[in-house]
Parts: sequence; structure tokens; C-alpha cells
Amino acid sequence: MSKLAGVKIERDASGKARKVVFDLKQHRQFVEDYLDHLAILAAKDEPSFLWEDAVKELDKKHGINRASL
Repeated sequence: MSKLAGVKIERDASGKARKVVFDLKQHRQFVEDYLDHLAILAAKDEPSFLWEDAVKELDKKHGINRASL
């Protein structure tokens, strides 16, 4: 496997890859995108709802007519 600038692969005694270290000067955007992707996957199982439904529920609960604001 060819080397990639700014990426270091650390291996254990048996030769298995155990860590990958990225130089953020060269790969900051990739790391940020990857961490964002992981956060999205973690939130995938959380309940979701439409914005309009949330506004209607809050308007109903607090007696605020958003249309009149």
C-alpha cells in the first residue's frame, strides 16, 4: 500500500493496523466531515418530527399564534 502524506498507520506486534493518525494541517476537512457523519449515524435512532408539527404543538401549548408575529 502506498503512503499518503499526512497519514500514519500504527500497527501492533502482529502487523495488524490499530491506529490511524491524520495530520490536521493536511486533512482537517476530511476529519471534520467524517466526525459529522458519525454524529449523524449516532442520531439516526433518535425520534424525529417535522418542523411544522413542532411549531403547531408549541403554538397550541403556549397559546402563541405564530402567524400573527
